[in-house]
Amino acid sequence: MKKLKIIIAENSPVISNGLGVTIKNLREVYPVVIEVDTKKSLIDTVSSEEVDLLIVNPAFGGLLNPDEIRKTSLNSEIKIFAIEIGKLNKSVLSLYDDHLHVTDDLDEIRNKIMKVSKMKNHDGEEKENLSVREKEIISFVVKGLTNQEIADKLFLSVHTVMTHRRNIAKKLQIHSATGLTIYAIVNKIVDLSEIKL
Repeated sequence: MKKLKIIIAENSPVISNGLGVTIKNLREVYPVVIEVDTKKSLIDTVSSEEVDLLIVNPAFGGLLNPDEIRKTSLNSEIKIFAIEIGKLNKSVLSLYDDHLHVTDDLDEIRNKIMKVSKMKNHDGEEKENLSVREKEIISFVVKGLTNQEIADKLFLSVHTVMTHRRNIAKKLQIHSATGLTIYAIVNKIVDLSEIKL
């Protein structure tokens, strides 16, 4: 399953929570849903995290400008959907990549979100966003090196290595050495012959 990081920005808890529960029940993707209730928390989140999809009420925090969000977003390919409660003006809707109406059924919501999932990476694999340094550290971890040994080899502090390892676990959602080893082999970060068994 592809992981999608989704923000829902809506002041009505009924709409926000209902949409969040609906999205979390989609079986085709693994959604990480973040609900925000202020414009500041929205800007802070998109500027500090790789958000794939923002679903927002156009009146959230005053009139919201999607271009302003795109400029501050850490992910340059973020998709922004409007939440349509009443009938929105076509010129407003044209500013968004798509929209979800509160009367949309589950299939309509699924189809629109799956389009974002397919756009996430054209080769069908989840975009991992690992840096070269993180791949180096994965390689050393699966070869059995300790944090101190990795730090010495890469001329880093142990604290920096540990920070990289936390970031790797967060990005990949892998929290075991076995899982990381399988990931490294499948993604050709290491060869099976390099791993101590």
